[in-house]
Amino acid sequence: MSCNRLKGKKLIICYAIFTAVVLINSPSPLSATVTGVCSNCHTMHNSQNGSQVARSGTGVGWDGSSVLTGGSLSGPLNQLLVTNCVGCHTSTTNFTIINFGGSKIPIVFNTEGYPSDALAGGNFYWVSQRTVDLKYNAYGHNVYGIAGSDTLTQAPGKLPGCGTSGSCHMTLAAAPSTSGLWNNYNRGGCQGCHVYTSHHKDRGWYRFLKGHDGLNKDFSSGDDSDYVIGKGDTDWEKTKSSADHNWYKGTNTQYVSNGSALKTYQTITSFCAGCHSRFHNTLDIARGGGPNYASPWLRHPTDILLYNKGGEYTAYDTVNAYSTEAPVAWTNPDSPSKETAVVMCLSCHRPHGSDQPDMLRWDYATMIVGDDTKSGGCFTCHTSKNDAL
Repeated sequence: MSCNRLKGKKLIICYAIFTAVVLINSPSPLSATVTGVCSNCHTMHNSQNGSQVARSGTGVGWDGSSVLTGGSLSGPLNQLLVTNCVGCHTSTTNFTIINFGGSKIPIVFNTEGYPSDALAGGNFYWVSQRTVDLKYNAYGHNVYGIAGSDTLTQAPGKLPGCGTSGSCHMTLAAAPSTSGLWNNYNRGGCQGCHVYTSHHKDRGWYRFLKGHDGLNKDFSSGDDSDYVIGKGDTDWEKTKSSADHNWYKGTNTQYVSNGSALKTYQTITSFCAGCHSRFHNTLDIARGGGPNYASPWLRHPTDILLYNKGGEYTAYDTVNAYSTEAPVAWTNPDSPSKETAVVMCLSCHRPHGSDQPDMLRWDYATMIVGDDTKSGGCFTCHTSKNDAL
């Protein structure tokens, strides 16, 4: 047994660890399964030397010595875990990857501040500050255990009738429910998006992003097609370059986002559109209810081929000069080319949260047309808009 003995205590705590085994530049999508001794993640009876083992509640996170602290020792947790999703992926330091016994844990919530090397999905720090100023609701997804409910009552761009009170389509800040849609799956919070975190059975799902169609709790039956395809960077883009980054699946097919879009196209944008459908050029009321797939745009387009738009867009070399600030997807991420680069939701936004309003990847207020001293951000794709007048 590989454990960490806390000094001054008789308690042995084994922590939740997983190591992502990532396949890069191969035909296979992301592979991410748990490795290591079972007791790293699980406590059989939540008891060691007469004391509880599991930790939960506000403040759980990894400290500078890679020790899980904070919160409080609690009653047994689901799946016999020693902590929950939020606790495992939180740090009280500025570390964005916790190394423990040769295993790595990606950190998506740093309680001491927004880290300078935030991972690809961003960080929940600023949205957690909504209690200081409600403006920070716009800096990330409000997730149960991290940030309370937004001032909004439902996901922006949500289609009418898609989701009821308490569902993930309305909020991720509500406590997980054991009734209704989830059929006792206890989904909600982090698992509102990472619906089936199949740590012990590699399903090939990019970052465990899957819709909520079918599947029994043990994955033995049900629908297993509505998941996102992609290939993940080995360190979640802690270090990154034009050749070192995530690879996302995209499509240039014009489609209306509905219940079948994810299982049909398996793209990151079709996943986002599950809750933010109206932002995906779908059922545009301003155009009489028809899809909006052509210029003049009423919303920023997604699922279009960037290079094929011609003009200024051809200057962004998405293969040799790929920008991790303004990433793209590809119709085939195993064989990326400039001609198959696709604009996606994550081209502008970070899914967890950022240090900018609207979860943007850059400061939108500094994008000044005609100012050739400005670069990056919007000008990564709109390469001529910053030309001096």
